[in-house]
Amino acid sequence: MSSENSASRQPNEDERVLPPVEPGFDGDPDSAELTPRNRGIGMLIITAYGIFAVSSFARALYQILTDFETARVAYLLSGFAAGVYILATLALARTSARAWVVALIAVLVEMAGVLGVGLWTFLDPELFNRATVWSHFGEGYGYIPLILPFIGLFWLLRHRPVRAKNSAVEQTSRPPQSTDSA
Repeated sequence: MSSENSASRQPNEDERVLPPVEPGFDGDPDSAELTPRNRGIGMLIITAYGIFAVSSFARALYQILTDFETARVAYLLSGFAAGVYILATLALARTSARAWVVALIAVLVEMAGVLGVGLWTFLDPELFNRATVWSHFGEGYGYIPLILPFIGLFWLLRHRPVRAKNSAVEQTSRPPQSTDSA
């Protein structure tokens, strides 16, 4: 067979190159996620977190550099919120089990922060003479900071990482097979 003929020849089924399998898929259909958490709706959630990461970071940086003496607590909390949003965005964008745990912790800290700071701004308004990202439960951002951690938590819990089966445990739990040939 000449090289021209082999180049124009269609590969048979055994020779076809299949697309790469999603990371974490071990070949067992029962352990595969239908949609990775960073695809589909997950991409919209990551985008929302990314927007808040950029906007809260820019706001906190500007406030700290230009007017820090006026409202130290409020501006430091804005900076903390920015760090939480950045961490959540990066962790949500990854698909590993470790990233899932980091994202879960970040979203829970965000939830506690927006609820705690939101309540604190009503109880002690003098301390918050300037707004933060989480002031009045995210009022300045259309209450999205209040809603976003609940959406993020729901999404994370729906897309928990799947544990790989331990083949060594499976092998030891199987009954021994008889080697008798009688």
